Amino acid sequence: MDEAVRLLERLSTSYAPPGGEDTVASEVASFLEGYVKSLERDGLGNLIARTGRGGPRVMLAAHMDEVAMMVNWIDEEGYLSFIPVGGLDVRILIGQRVVVHGVKGPLEGCIGIKPPHITPQEEAKRVPEIRELHIDIGASSRAEAEEAGARIGSYATFPAHFARLVGLRVMGKAFDDRVGCVVEALVTRAAAMEELGVELYSVFTVQEEVGLRGATTAVNSVNPEYAIVLEGSVAADTPGVPEQSRVTRLGKGAAVRIMDSTMITKRGFYELLVRAAERAGAAWQPQIVLGSGTDAGRIHLHGRGVATGVVGVPCRYLHSPHLILDLRDLEAAYKLTLEALRLISEERRP
Repeated sequence: MDEAVRLLERLSTSYAPPGGEDTVASEVASFLEGYVKSLERDGLGNLIARTGRGGPRVMLAAHMDEVAMMVNWIDEEGYLSFIPVGGLDVRILIGQRVVVHGVKGPLEGCIGIKPPHITPQEEAKRVPEIRELHIDIGASSRAEAEEAGARIGSYATFPAHFARLVGLRVMGKAFDDRVGCVVEALVTRAAAMEELGVELYSVFTVQEEVGLRGATTAVNSVNPEYAIVLEGSVAADTPGVPEQSRVTRLGKGAAVRIMDSTMITKRGFYELLVRAAERAGAAWQPQIVLGSGTDAGRIHLHGRGVATGVVGVPCRYLHSPHLILDLRDLEAAYKLTLEALRLISEERRP
């Protein structure tokens, strides 16, 4: 578990907006080097690790990118306008610290809006649009902002942080989907050492947050028979959420997805994942999420169809600067996924 926490901290404190995943890819490659048969980056930037000694062709997938922002204008007073890169909720942006990744290095700043003292009452009652917000890096003019390294097209992300909380819970940014990357990296290394009877392709995908793009190209080159997508999944065990809407909870195990907005899991494969959890002694919880999808949405439609499942580590406050997860759920997802590979190698086809 200590190794998993260290890797989670390294990956989640790295910056990897969609289209800029190189730092995370390098960290993962370093972790796997010497254990796998091959490591390569494809044309879009996916990192693909291959291991195994023959058998069913299995694809694991976890995305490296995180939700971010991109500068789309610098005004004459040095303020930066921005657009979302991925699914950002404007309600959590106001007043947040950000890091603008300029051409000369990172620039600290914050997201600003008109203060309440000069905001009309009716305007103050509504949620603003992103175009009404700005990033303030302290520049007094456009020339000064550009001299500091800000450009149209510069990414902005939430600042890196990682904290141990009460019990076995941790908090940080970008657990969606660095926790999936951690689970995948640990499973890949264990499978390589165990020499399981599968041909395993572990894909760390790019640009999931903007349209599942990395998975779309990677599945073409891997051409799997089976796939397991590993995700930082929604936990809804927070105040104000009705009991029937509390999709999954922290500390109750890995989330095994039945259905989401992009995929219904093939029943036989869902049952295989459940058997894997029970045989491994891993806590698990069923999950139906109708408001989101994963890389599985593209992978399962490849060719004549791919038996695909999603194993999630529940996270509170997805797509915000501060996510919280329970390390017991991470461990459960690891045990479940590794056991699923063993079952596939034994049974060949669920």
